[in-house]
Amino acid sequence: MRKLFVATLLVLASLALASPAQDLFDQASFYIQFYYNGPSTINLKDLTNKYQANLDAACSGQKDTCPYDQAVKVIEGMVSELNDGHTYYQTPQDLGTFQQQRTGNTPSKVLRIGIEHRAIQGSHDRLVVDVVEGGPAAEAGFQYGDRITAVNGTLLSSFSSDDQAVQYLTETVQSGQPVKFDIVRGIQRQKLQLTLTGREINLARLPSMIIRPDGVAVLRIPDFLADGKVGVKVHELVKRAQDKGAKAMIVDLRGNGGGSALESLISMAAFVDEPYVAFTDRYNTERTEIDIKNGVGVIRNKDGVEVQRFDIPGYTRWKGPLVVLVDSRSASGAEYMASVIQLNKTGVIVGEPTVGIGNTTTRTFNLINGGGINVAYNRAYLANGNSYPTQVKPDIAASDNFDELANTGHDLPLEKALEALGVKVAAKG
Repeated sequence: MRKLFVATLLVLASLALASPAQDLFDQASFYIQFYYNGPSTINLKDLTNKYQANLDAACSGQKDTCPYDQAVKVIEGMVSELNDGHTYYQTPQDLGTFQQQRTGNTPSKVLRIGIEHRAIQGSHDRLVVDVVEGGPAAEAGFQYGDRITAVNGTLLSSFSSDDQAVQYLTETVQSGQPVKFDIVRGIQRQKLQLTLTGREINLARLPSMIIRPDGVAVLRIPDFLADGKVGVKVHELVKRAQDKGAKAMIVDLRGNGGGSALESLISMAAFVDEPYVAFTDRYNTERTEIDIKNGVGVIRNKDGVEVQRFDIPGYTRWKGPLVVLVDSRSASGAEYMASVIQLNKTGVIVGEPTVGIGNTTTRTFNLINGGGINVAYNRAYLANGNSYPTQVKPDIAASDNFDELANTGHDLPLEKALEALGVKVAAKG
């Protein structure tokens, strides 16, 4: 009895002397070992032991004072070895932003115009690759593929590096004064000047749509993060397209990293008749079924008992020709949506093979440092009992070529999508 008491004291003493880094690593590794349900076949215990040794080396000489930051580096290495996009570490800041995005309200806190831009090979000009709906740039008329050549009359080519050009652009926007952008647009290489003023904007994303002069509606879904807002917006825009007589639709899921599985399923309901998904955990102790019929959704538990019923406001079912654009960044909920449309043969998939996490979901576990460990927690199944496809492979291959877009204005995947719809595309300039 005395030996047991002494052993217990020793265990308690070792726990008391554990460093912050060790405590954080123990917490994260427990969640991975106990809950991981993703595709990786790595032995999780061996993985933990391997990275425990890495932590020991990183904390050598620090005993009980080794800080959280040392464990974060080790945890990031551990989850990266799983090579699973649904299992990853989030900093406290990233976790806070993610939680805000789920509400549909993510204030920028600094002056922004609402564009994402990237470098152009051989030039310091910037290529616009995303425009935030409702932001100053969208209101001023910025479009995907615009090439920014000058800001307030200063040529970006006059800077000695991309970093300097970006710094000047950012500082000018954040001055709070009106800013003039010189841009080159489209295959006609039209030169335009747009004037706008930076302001604090909502960085949470919702779907947006344009109807092209040729009658094709292009519906952009940046992500499925905003709970209760994304799917409803999709149906609203689909109805608008039909009311305006759009003859075909392109759903652009390029860069869509996913979000809420429910929002993805509600969005699917605008393009397939009876979207369905069943989620099960690693131990088959949890099961959630969601199906939608004629705009009415039902959620059932593992016993088949209905636990929630909901209506989709403004439910609309698109009946015309459909193409879905995906790329190597389309993941999770975007893969769910594209794969269901492909399996139901209600649309043609154009683009690049997707990330490959389309048959699991992630669950976030809060960590003691304020961050989070996201773990592939559920597997996703179709109504016939088969697993959702891991990856979406396009029916028509088309890779994003940003240099081509920057230099000629040709958005090659979009043009392939238009060709699939029988729309004549202008010849390359």
